[in-house]
Formats: sequence, structure tokens, C-alpha cells
Amino acid sequence: MRYEVTTPFTVKTKQGDLNLHPGQVITIAEEKALKLIMEGKIKTIGEPIGEISAEKESLNERMCIMGENCEPGQTEPYVTDSGVLVIPFNSHRKYHYWNGGQSVCDTLKEIGRCDLIDKYKSFYSN
Repeated sequence: MRYEVTTPFTVKTKQGDLNLHPGQVITIAEEKALKLIMEGKIKTIGEPIGEISAEKESLNERMCIMGENCEPGQTEPYVTDSGVLVIPFNSHRKYHYWNGGQSVCDTLKEIGRCDLIDKYKSFYSN
């Protein structure tokens, strides 16, 4: 997918360091983009209405995993009816796997949803 750089940063490539600047458009895999989006370094470039791809839906689901669009009062991790783990940003730091907290698998075990571990294991654990 395509993303717009919002904050200057440097990435290491096989050819050497690459300096990226605000306004540049880059194409990278969603898995790599997710971390950069959460750090505020890039943003998704809007797609024409009616042309939402499966890739974008997948990214949106993973954004939900990290608590995007949670209710302000929701502070505990939970699983939606469709089986998506949601970890609110205002939850305890121990749940923030993206910032050194416990793994998603440990959180799923803690909330009693071991049945979902395989769904997340490949993305978020070793």
C-alpha cells in the first residue's frame, strides 16, 4: 500500500540509509507500515470512495487490535464479537506489546481467550 511520510525519519535498506521527508509517498508492506503509523511517522493515503481494498480492511482490523477507536472509559483488553483483540491505548502499560509490554498471546491467556492465540501468534510473537 501507499503511505505519506508525516515526520522525517531514516530507514536502513540494502543500498544504505534512506532519509524520508514529510510529503513523500512510499509503498511498503502493511506489517511494516503498522508500526510507523503508530509512531506517527506515516499515514495512509486515502483511496477513492467505493474502492476499499482487502489490504486496507486488514490494516484497519490490526489498528483495532491496538485500541484505535475505543471508548474512552474502556481500559481493559477485550475481544470483539468477530474475534478481534482490542487493547485500548489507555489500558495498563503491561498490555502494550508495541511498547515493551507483554505479548498478545499472554494477554489472550489472561482474558481467557486462548482459542485466539494462533490467529495472532505469527504477527506478534516469536
